[in-house]
Amino acid sequence: MNTLKMAKYIGLVTVSSLLLGACGQENAAEEQANVDGKATEQVAETTFPLTLDNYTVSSEGAVFSKKEITYESSPKSIVANNQGTAELLLQIGLAEDIVGVAALYGEGDETVAEDFASIPVLAEGYVGKELVVGANPDIVVGRGQLFASTEWGTGTVEELNEVDIQTYVQATSTADATFDDLYTDIANLGKLFTVEENAQQFSTDVKTRMDAIVAGIPANQEALEYAYLFGAEGTNVEIYSGAADTYLNDALSYMDLNNTFADATGEISAEALLEADPDVLFLVNYTGGRDPKESLADLKANDALSSLTAIKEDRIYTIDYNQFWSYGYQILTGMEQLSAELYGEN
Repeated sequence: MNTLKMAKYIGLVTVSSLLLGACGQENAAEEQANVDGKATEQVAETTFPLTLDNYTVSSEGAVFSKKEITYESSPKSIVANNQGTAELLLQIGLAEDIVGVAALYGEGDETVAEDFASIPVLAEGYVGKELVVGANPDIVVGRGQLFASTEWGTGTVEELNEVDIQTYVQATSTADATFDDLYTDIANLGKLFTVEENAQQFSTDVKTRMDAIVAGIPANQEALEYAYLFGAEGTNVEIYSGAADTYLNDALSYMDLNNTFADATGEISAEALLEADPDVLFLVNYTGGRDPKESLADLKANDALSSLTAIKEDRIYTIDYNQFWSYGYQILTGMEQLSAELYGEN
């Protein structure tokens, strides 16, 4: 597989379904009443050693197994194996602790752009183990499929552990993940890096944004079927099923958007797309890919696809790779943009 293909599809593989839980010694949360006239809950502070149920991955980055990890102390230096993970860490106040980031494949989050610009970029694309180890981190955090023993992988969990580097795999990047797993990741990272209050506040912000998205859907709106396209050139169309991306599919279901190929296996042909005839098409924009405007023009000029409802009704929407395939909170920005385009400004 060439580098461009790898950039598009890595992390889009099926992984085993494992629920990320967290346990460890914590001080009991106490309710502090009548502060500024309101009752607030005091956030429990983590004590170490802290044990989390996390994962290990096979050498090719495809098969995951549950792994209980004990952290003797809070890591102080972090490599984020992709852009979206780094932005999540910045949101909970860890700007000074990130010593490296890789996989910059989409639009950045403007709210953390200044802090993100100060992070050393280990690789614009996916980063290998040598560069990760060279950054001398205490821990690597990010998408599980990138913990692989390949030229594009950071090395497996065991390989990193052998050189005294710990790991944390995002629950959102595992198979059968749902949007609720984002709250799990935020809470676990808050405990691990002892920024519990920041994490709790950010989790509240995430819920508020999702609630606003749901509230903005018209009451009489019927559910819409969608399909992903990674590009089009001439008569060639790259259709992606998204069947493995349960986190994305579940998040979009909050908007009454359903993946028409959620149960598909193997490659999706143009004939299958025509037969399914989804209501909308999502055209993925990613760094290094074809200009989506050019792909859109070719789609509309493709006589073989002219009968598609989404083309006839001009319902093709460009979505950003980082927002949708970082397995983090950035999908909310993508959903907000889609909501404005699909349903009108909220």
